[in-house]
Amino acid sequence: MLDLATNVVLGGLGFLSVITLVVFVHELGHFSAGRLFGVKIESFSIGFGREILGFTDRHGTRWKIGWLPLGGYVKFWGDEGVASTPDHQKIERISEAERAGSYHHKPLWQKAIVSFAGPAANFALAISILAGLLMIYGDRADAPVIGNVKPGFPAQLAGLQPGDRIESIDGASTRSFADIVQIVSISDGHPLVFQVRRGTETRQVTVTPTMITKPDGFGQPIKDPGVGITQLVPGEVAAVAPNSPAEKAGLKASDWIVSINDTGFESSGELASLLSASAGRSVKLAVLRPNPSTEKPWNRDSLNLSLTPLAASGTDADARLLEAAGISVLAKGSPESYIRLTFGLFDAVSRAVHDTKFIVVKTFYFIGQLVTGRGDYQQLSGPVGIATVSAKVTVQFGVVPLINLAAVLSVSIGLLNLFPIPMLDGGHILYYAIEAVRGRPLGEWAQELGFRIGLAFVVSLLLFATWNDLTKLGLFGLLGFHS
Repeated sequence: MLDLATNVVLGGLGFLSVITLVVFVHELGHFSAGRLFGVKIESFSIGFGREILGFTDRHGTRWKIGWLPLGGYVKFWGDEGVASTPDHQKIERISEAERAGSYHHKPLWQKAIVSFAGPAANFALAISILAGLLMIYGDRADAPVIGNVKPGFPAQLAGLQPGDRIESIDGASTRSFADIVQIVSISDGHPLVFQVRRGTETRQVTVTPTMITKPDGFGQPIKDPGVGITQLVPGEVAAVAPNSPAEKAGLKASDWIVSINDTGFESSGELASLLSASAGRSVKLAVLRPNPSTEKPWNRDSLNLSLTPLAASGTDADARLLEAAGISVLAKGSPESYIRLTFGLFDAVSRAVHDTKFIVVKTFYFIGQLVTGRGDYQQLSGPVGIATVSAKVTVQFGVVPLINLAAVLSVSIGLLNLFPIPMLDGGHILYYAIEAVRGRPLGEWAQELGFRIGLAFVVSLLLFATWNDLTKLGLFGLLGFHS
């Protein structure tokens, strides 16, 4: 019970820390731009509702924390509410002294910059976090080497094999397996040209991705373009027992076991289970063996070996199951199966900008999939989903991955606010653009209608995303509701 309570508390603190940081930086962007242009700022709030803590600075701005910590706002002089809608009655009675600090009497270009400054601050935060983490910790990435090819999927149909090293896709260099995943995931099903290193030969292979259901980082199924390959898995043979079935089959230390009877695996436990299920029967092992004629570790020979595992005695622990076959497997795979990347300032910022750009492109790709009816709407998440992921990251992985999650959320929130929806920052910029073209602002009625439509859209999207979150968590089933 104590462990559960501790996890709940840690998860809640992780979620609040992430959302508070992202919201604070977003609103700080608006605040800084407004202060730069001489706008009088009445309040800066983290959270909504009744104030639980606050102070007033020397400029007369009230800094406060609301009791509902799911957002925030900066309220300029002349705003009617927290969405920067103008208080027309107040503005009509404005004095000359007040006009100088009125946001709504500033030039259009200044108001547009103030609106854009919030999302821009989110992007800057994400790039700073990602670059900082890369400079401090570097990156350990899976090598762009195929560990398993799923039968019947595009990679196998195109002739790709385990052990192939993907050097580039459509001319874009692939330094790690994650680069392959990124490029394929935004391919929209278009054919891709893979440059492949196989042994000492280089060849080009055209592969057309298809939609594949795969688990996300927490085991939840998602649909994404894929080609049916996985990275090198932890199946390196550390040792082979004398006179064991493994030795008789010709297996050697440093071999990589890729599959058993064409079935791949993603852990030593899965490997043990596959061997145990075939006790007393011959199985085909797909193996990659180091090639002594080259210094490049990824140049391995592909072999097929026949092994007849013995039945395990005693406990069914993974180690005992593997012992019956005479195999000791490294739990984390060989250092050859991953690469260690280090970053200076320029490289770190460049990589951070690239990763931020990928999140933006991936988001637009996902929206396009939804609009055309090809996307999986269940991937939409709201506050409940964000809180759940934040809690899991905090409890299972710790502070550094949580900071990385804050960068991802910062990009998402910055991008969402740029959508041309009245009530969001992008909606304000849209109004200013219309005013610049027309030579005068939209009428009060038209603006009010736009804000109402925008509010209805945002609330509907939020409710739908929350419904998705609760459905994925299975809470409706626990409450007796069924869809």
